[in-house]
Amino acid sequence: MNPKPFEAVPPSDGAGQNLPHLSGPAAAIRQVLAAHFVRGCPHVLEIGGHRRPITGYLTHAPLSVTSIDPKTAEYEAEELNGRPCRVRHIARKFQDVELDYAPRSYGLVLLGYSLKPFGKREPLGKLMFSLVDNAGVVVIDYTPEFERAASQVPSILSRPTLTNYCSFELKLEDPEIAATPYARRRFHVLHPSGSAA
Repeated sequence: MNPKPFEAVPPSDGAGQNLPHLSGPAAAIRQVLAAHFVRGCPHVLEIGGHRRPITGYLTHAPLSVTSIDPKTAEYEAEELNGRPCRVRHIARKFQDVELDYAPRSYGLVLLGYSLKPFGKREPLGKLMFSLVDNAGVVVIDYTPEFERAASQVPSILSRPTLTNYCSFELKLEDPEIAATPYARRRFHVLHPSGSAA
């Protein structure tokens, strides 16, 4: 298999169909920011990349990139940006994917956080907390007016294993999103407690 190099999904390709926060050109700022904060990570794990995974926004040379979302387009490659890299886009729930990373070896990206239960398994169960607690960097973006996200994200932010490295608010003003609750975003970058910035 020799797939073409992965490219970032342009805003006009339908990536935002039925998702206003993915429709306009400003939406990609979230991936650009996340890519900046995981640039020192040998592995990048994204949960919830939907149809616009972080892969095409990465500028460093990770050993692997895995993006998991039921609505992502399946993709595999052994190269990213002209360099060796195991790239996998997996169209499944993260609870159904076997992951095996050494502690602190990966950046965990959770953009547009809105995880739902998977069968009897809750999104904030043992697996998610293990991934959060063992990450070298956690990047999370969510809409505070979205109840599911607003009720779950504080449990991640308050993990004793993590320290808030930085946080900020975003307001996206593309016409596609400006009048919706999705225009206002909160963005957090978390590092392991006690680690050097």
